[in-house]
Amino acid sequence: MEHTIVLRKLSADDATALSRLADNKNIWDNMRDIFPHPYTLKDAQQFIGMVAAEDPQMSFAIEYNGHFAGMISLIRQPDVYRKSAEIGFWIGEEYWGKKIVSISTQKLIDYAIKNLDLNRIFARVFEYNTASMKVLKNNGFIEEGVSIDAVYKNNQFYDLHHFYLLIRNV
Repeated sequence: MEHTIVLRKLSADDATALSRLADNKNIWDNMRDIFPHPYTLKDAQQFIGMVAAEDPQMSFAIEYNGHFAGMISLIRQPDVYRKSAEIGFWIGEEYWGKKIVSISTQKLIDYAIKNLDLNRIFARVFEYNTASMKVLKNNGFIEEGVSIDAVYKNNQFYDLHHFYLLIRNV
């Protein structure tokens, strides 16, 4: 059976599904603390409003078989880092293990190559988030180092793994 994965602009209609899927400690454990927990409908509506005016679009809903399943985005860096963007993603726990994020990551890389003037996409991953590391490696990202005890999450220190992908000459 063929599964359809689409990256699309968020809409106000996504707010309920966004808040339902994002309100999950297992997701929050892999995110920066700025990601709300609990994740309310109001948080979802504010986030949708914040990314609505992006030009060019950098944040995308991940739609799986017609249903909102998660988010993937690029964050362009400032100043001398302006040709770089950080990739971030999460997906609802009920969608884990289906390669949705891996395929979505490839779609976002293709979008960046065609539409954004970037040289480099990078990611920072907490040491215990092996699923995200696998997604990155499966999409050609190279691990370039580890920052020891760089993350303080849930009252504990963790290492931070750094990955990059050069896209300028792809």
